[in-house]
Amino acid sequence: MTTQDTSNHRTRVAAARRARTRAKLLESALMVFAQKGPGAVIEDVIAHAGVARGSFYNYFRTNEDLLAAVANEINDELLRAIDPVVLRCDDPAERIACGTRLLLHAVRRFPLYGSFMARLPFPAANDSLLGTRFLARDVEQGLAAHRFGDIGQRAGADMLAGLVLSAAYATARAPLDPDYPDASARAMLRALGVDEAEAVRLTALALPGFDLPDESLLRRTEMCPAWHGGNLI
Repeated sequence: MTTQDTSNHRTRVAAARRARTRAKLLESALMVFAQKGPGAVIEDVIAHAGVARGSFYNYFRTNEDLLAAVANEINDELLRAIDPVVLRCDDPAERIACGTRLLLHAVRRFPLYGSFMARLPFPAANDSLLGTRFLARDVEQGLAAHRFGDIGQRAGADMLAGLVLSAAYATARAPLDPDYPDASARAMLRALGVDEAEAVRLTALALPGFDLPDESLLRRTEMCPAWHGGNLI
């Protein structure tokens, strides 16, 4: 092995080690914040992750930085998983109905994610946590196609983001009727100017499935033996 090969190998090993440490901190932060809320302190996360304090500060400066990193990681995972499914629909109204329902079902599907959201003070559980960026795109396209009523693109997107956020927060905090995701999507479509019959039709369509890769944060923590029944053990 040449000197250059040795150097490249060491660089790859170091990068992989940094990635594993950062991933472990994010996993621990999600579980700790889900149980204790954003008031959890860095010491809690460090202890659960089993890393040194100095190692923590190589990746994050504050609790807020760590919380934002967890939220962004979940956001990106959900966008990568849900948006390709949503884009199978040509109709922007159908995309909004489908994406909203899938996002709300994700809160139920991943209890740790729901616990994490439920402990964030509203509206701190902001739209970056929910992956609602697709809404602005679909509102714009729906308006261009005269699919919606007389509502501006920015106002429509902001309204939907707020409604999705409120619905997801409610879903995370308490058991709701099984049809709550569908009812929420119908309300959003009606607010955009879609008539009642069409809103009912769109939210009655079979909901496609989606999955997250095994290496995703939500999947890694889903079966973590340190999380049992909503408590760290």
